[in-house]
Amino acid sequence: MRLQHHAKTQLAIALIRRGMRTSLVARISGLRPAVLRELHHEIHGCKPLPGQLPSTGSLLGSARRQANASVFAGLYRAFGGAAVERRINVEALLTGHRLYLEQMAGLTGSDTLGPTLDINQGWVIARDLTTGLVLFRICERCAIPYVAGAFSRRSVDCPICALKVSRTGREVKDDAPPQPLGSSTAEQGKPNRDATTHA
Repeated sequence: MRLQHHAKTQLAIALIRRGMRTSLVARISGLRPAVLRELHHEIHGCKPLPGQLPSTGSLLGSARRQANASVFAGLYRAFGGAAVERRINVEALLTGHRLYLEQMAGLTGSDTLGPTLDINQGWVIARDLTTGLVLFRICERCAIPYVAGAFSRRSVDCPICALKVSRTGREVKDDAPPQPLGSSTAEQGKPNRDATTHA
C-alpha cells in the first residue's frame, strides 16, 4: 500500500510540475484535493487557479490550431499506440507532450502553428480521442495523419494542406512586382492622355 501511495504521489508531482490542474490530477492519481493543493503550493509557490477546461472545438477551430493539435496527438499516439483511442495513457501523455514542446520550440521563429498546447489542452485531446469526439484521419493528398473533430465541418479537411495553400498564396502576393507610388494596376494599363495630346 505504501509503494502504491508513493507511486501515486510521484505521478501527481510530475503532473503538477507540468502545469496540470489539480482537478485533473485528482482524477488521475486518486489523491485527495487537499493533498494536491498542498503539493501545488510547494511546487509552484501559489494556490492552484480555478477555471474550466477548454473545449475540443476551441482547440481544433482553425487549420493552424488543428495542425498544432495534430503534432501533439501524433506524438502521443506514437508512444501510447492504438490503445490511446480506448483509454488515456498518462505516461504517453507526459512523454508525448514533452517531445511536442521540443518540436514546437524549433518553430518559434516562424510562428507557423501559433501558441503551444499546455498539458491540460493535451489531456482534453487525449480524453476526446477515447470518446470519439476527436478522430485520427489520414490526408488522401499528402498522406499525413491529422486529428479532427467528429462533428466538425473541418473533419474532412487536412490542416497541413490548408496551411500550405495559405502560405503559397501569401508567397505569390509577396513576390508580385511593386506598384509605382500613386498609381493602381488599372491606371497602368491606360494610355497617357498628355503624351497622346502632345504627340
